[in-house]
Amino acid sequence: MNVVYTSDNNFADIMGISMISLFENNRECEEITVYIIDNNINSENKAKLLSVGEKYERSVKLVPMPDLNELAGVELHTDSRWPLSAFSRLFLDTILPCEIKKVLYLDCDILINDSLEGLYNTELDGYACGGVLDCVSRGHRANIGLTPGDKYINAGMMLISLEKWREDNMSDRFARFIISCGGRPPYYDQGVINGTLSREIMILDLRYNCYTALYDFSYSDLIKYRHPSGYYSENEIAKAVKAPAIVHFTTSFLSLRPWVEGSGHPFAEKWQSFRAMSPWADAPLRKDNRSAERKLAVKIYKAMPQGLSVRIAGALHAHIVPMLRRKR
Repeated sequence: MNVVYTSDNNFADIMGISMISLFENNRECEEITVYIIDNNINSENKAKLLSVGEKYERSVKLVPMPDLNELAGVELHTDSRWPLSAFSRLFLDTILPCEIKKVLYLDCDILINDSLEGLYNTELDGYACGGVLDCVSRGHRANIGLTPGDKYINAGMMLISLEKWREDNMSDRFARFIISCGGRPPYYDQGVINGTLSREIMILDLRYNCYTALYDFSYSDLIKYRHPSGYYSENEIAKAVKAPAIVHFTTSFLSLRPWVEGSGHPFAEKWQSFRAMSPWADAPLRKDNRSAERKLAVKIYKAMPQGLSVRIAGALHAHIVPMLRRKR
């Protein structure tokens, strides 16, 4: 199994804990090689990451992050919440050794809760990659040129056919999309992936990418909040969140991630158990650095009648935010 992460130093410990959960829950897998696209991870964290591989007798390889602006053909722009290193997954067909035909890409903020061999052994049957549908509205799709019926995945987990990416010059296709957006694609690298590959993606079982919104909202509230088109059924979501293979701690205005003090995520305790096995076990949890305005907004949301608060938040997320992004 070939697995790839990408990280800067700020998330190196989070990535290392994700690796431990991968190794712990895939002990029966004959071979696992982890490639880390390294965006200036410091020497201390590099040593700790390599020690995790040694502990589990797995291969961990650090790959220096290339000049992404050069690969994209234009200067890339992000905001403070989105690291530039995330764009490196767009160019894995050129970054990783050519003998690698398939790779499982994982975001750093992921907890592995079960074996991934079944996922990795999925036959992609000519698709460029496989992923899990994201819960997004028509407005978000339209911002990257998609229709309501087009596929839109959460790119935090992708099973990628690097062989097909090379055959189809995927890096060039991604670069052309980025250039068409002036180096500032909507939703950053996830927008590029969906805007370019929507009709070439195999949709996978939701249990392979259970992101935070699925735990923050009931099914009916999730639909009111996100206004998705072509999404999973209530039964599919219930089965996935009950027995997830991958828990993805995506950001949410309603909850804190497990490495932040005060997290109430249902899998925070499980994440903490893997942290206790890690070289970062003695490091303090991070502080809640949300702005006073954001904390106040959450208090107001929770104080209002549930139905009203969900409708207001839904109007903002599904309609106002896409409109503002479209005007940027």
